Amino acid sequence: MAKTDIYVTIDDVGRVYPSPHGEVVALQAINLTLHKQEFLSILGPSGCGKSTLLKCLAGLENPSSGKILIGGKPVLSPPDDMGVVFQSDILLDWRNILDNVLLVTEFRRLKRADYLDKAHALLARFGLSGFENRHPWELSGGMRQRASICRALLDDPELLLMDEPFGALDAMTRDDLNLELARLWQDTKKTIMFITHSIPEAVFLSDRIVVMSRNPGRIEEIIDIDLPRPRHLSLRETPEFGKYVAYLRQHFMQLGILHDD
Repeated sequence: MAKTDIYVTIDDVGRVYPSPHGEVVALQAINLTLHKQEFLSILGPSGCGKSTLLKCLAGLENPSSGKILIGGKPVLSPPDDMGVVFQSDILLDWRNILDNVLLVTEFRRLKRADYLDKAHALLARFGLSGFENRHPWELSGGMRQRASICRALLDDPELLLMDEPFGALDAMTRDDLNLELARLWQDTKKTIMFITHSIPEAVFLSDRIVVMSRNPGRIEEIIDIDLPRPRHLSLRETPEFGKYVAYLRQHFMQLGILHDD
């Protein structure tokens, strides 16, 4: 990937939580930059601090040490030019899908009428045309997550944070949403930080992969992914793709996180 301007700077960030048994170090000395228009994945096992790092970047938690800058400005609260998609869709069951997508206009005091066409266009893009007046409990898990992605994209954020958004979905739905996300990045060149514990998913989507280890959460390695774009599922059958997957699996075996016996 051709390097562009640095958009996010994570400078020596640590996060410590108190507990009855002593402090728990969730993150230790995290140093990372994210370039504009880059798709960067954070890959690691459960408990390695991936979600904690994302919450700090989103302004939902404060680091215990270090600092985070977005566009050269310190993150002290949730930035305006940012969308977040969590593993749980967090849709409001008493609102229909269109109203859930438009919820952003209420939070940010925007004119609803100005975003109606954009909401319909996003729902169409993610295969939800005709479901605007349905409620979340009437939709499948994959459809609900599509709606949550539409909500995050409604006001066209520069930075998109995604915290294991496909982790609870079945394999076929996950493949479909991987493809749609790859197409979205190709079309919009948004800056994306994507949290996952799936090695193939990270390789398929990313320009770079940050490998994290737990106890405490820290960066072990950053890997450039030199695979052609646009990407299609057939890419996963190529030797080049397989080499990245094998390398990452071996890396986690050496860390004692994966076991092949």
